[in-house]
Amino acid sequence: MPIRLTFHGGASTVSGSCCLVEHDQGRFLVECGLFEGTRTLRALNHRDPLFSPGSLDFVLLASARPDRAGLAPVLLRGGLRGPIMALESTTDFLGFVLPDLAARLEAEAAERNARARRRGLPETRPLFSRADAARCLERLEACDAGRWFEPGPGVRARFWAAPGELAASAIELLVEEAGGSAQRLLFAGELGTLGPRPPGPEGLDQLVVECTAGSRERSETGGEDPRRTLVREVGEGLAAGGPVLIPAFAGERIRDLLLLLLETIERGELPELPVVLDTPLAAAAIRLFGRHPPEPPGSFEPARLLASRHLVLAETDEATSVVARAEGRAILLAAGGLDEAGRLGRHLREHLWRPQATLLVVGHQPAGGLGQVILSGERRVRVDGEEVAVRARIRRTDALAAHADRRALRDWILERGPVAGSIFLVRGEETAAAALRAELAAAGVDPLRILLPQLDQRFALRRDGPAEPLPGPRRLEPRFASAVADWHNAYARLLLDIADEIRQLPDDRSRLELLGRLRRTLRA
Repeated sequence: MPIRLTFHGGASTVSGSCCLVEHDQGRFLVECGLFEGTRTLRALNHRDPLFSPGSLDFVLLASARPDRAGLAPVLLRGGLRGPIMALESTTDFLGFVLPDLAARLEAEAAERNARARRRGLPETRPLFSRADAARCLERLEACDAGRWFEPGPGVRARFWAAPGELAASAIELLVEEAGGSAQRLLFAGELGTLGPRPPGPEGLDQLVVECTAGSRERSETGGEDPRRTLVREVGEGLAAGGPVLIPAFAGERIRDLLLLLLETIERGELPELPVVLDTPLAAAAIRLFGRHPPEPPGSFEPARLLASRHLVLAETDEATSVVARAEGRAILLAAGGLDEAGRLGRHLREHLWRPQATLLVVGHQPAGGLGQVILSGERRVRVDGEEVAVRARIRRTDALAAHADRRALRDWILERGPVAGSIFLVRGEETAAAALRAELAAAGVDPLRILLPQLDQRFALRRDGPAEPLPGPRRLEPRFASAVADWHNAYARLLLDIADEIRQLPDDRSRLELLGRLRRTLRA
């Protein structure tokens, strides 16, 4: 039987990375991330996977980001018996990321269940608990970069550390086929922008590579240093009255943001004001960041910056009071993405309607998610079921963007070539994948070997040509998996439009007539 590769995540969408590799001697996963974006996609986090976790020999993780590793505790609860392996820095960061994520999931479930009880609806449990996260951390096995090891029968693997991406790596595999020969697979992981392009092997049989920023060129954003752009945006937000709310994603992004902002305050380029890190595990995050200073080091020692009197660690609910005491002139870093409730939802409800506040988005926003809806220019949104006006200054910068652009991706892929089998473009929306595919084809790569897998699509891998698509079950139709919006978005928009229309009517009689027509339409 040929080696089979199934994309249970990160295909037709940017998040939820999860590849199942099957061969004659076993099966294993490369990554197991949470879905982000539309509620339809996020609902997949709560559904049983199309494979049995108990049948897996092991799991390999290329990153500590929730959208690449966040389902590991769920797999363990579902029967996973094998080890979960990653670079030492990745396992170290998971020691923060998974408990922090579990604490947020528990808080969100508590708020959601409180609303459910008031509405007479059934309660739900969080995706996983802090106890589940703790059990998962006990199962982690740290590996050295560049060293071959045998995670399971018929498989050899090694991690390639990604420069500038602290807890990220590429994963190279030699997977045996019938007859004793082996195919060389490379899962490129995160090809970041903060350092030189990561190294990697050549002479591959199969390459799986992200294309999140495959339609963008950094040069298109102008000549200003992107970090200076971030500092300028923060300064302008503070001048408008503040606060400046920055949703921070992965742990190393929070670290880099903190160090940049604190260093800028030390230099006098930003006013002396509180920089609030709002996460249930803020102190643990600071200890972790101190153990992993960025490379190359800056002009200030990270330990000194992280001990700054300007840094406020908000581990309970004091972030709002800190901002109030500072009369709004504060920088608030909230862990988690814009689609999450809990702390970040409270901050959005508190500040999104204030004209003097600034929401500064520093990372990619999945299609259909709240972040993308806000960036699209909507003037009212629903946050956790509550209507909120969008009057804050909405700004965006790629200063700490986590994804290599089209040109960098093309060059790195060509350096790995020629690829004997297929190049799979994953973790990208349709426009990004199509743009990178066209770029590679223009550079001489056979377009038939450049594949854009769909969610849950399965392939038989060939070393002498394109992979062969195989039949198999799908959890979503491709059009729903790649949709930029779903029925939840349409529902939220309809509720806002109805409220708008009712407010604009001249009297109560007109409002009652409109509601009557709507009710008759629903009954019909």
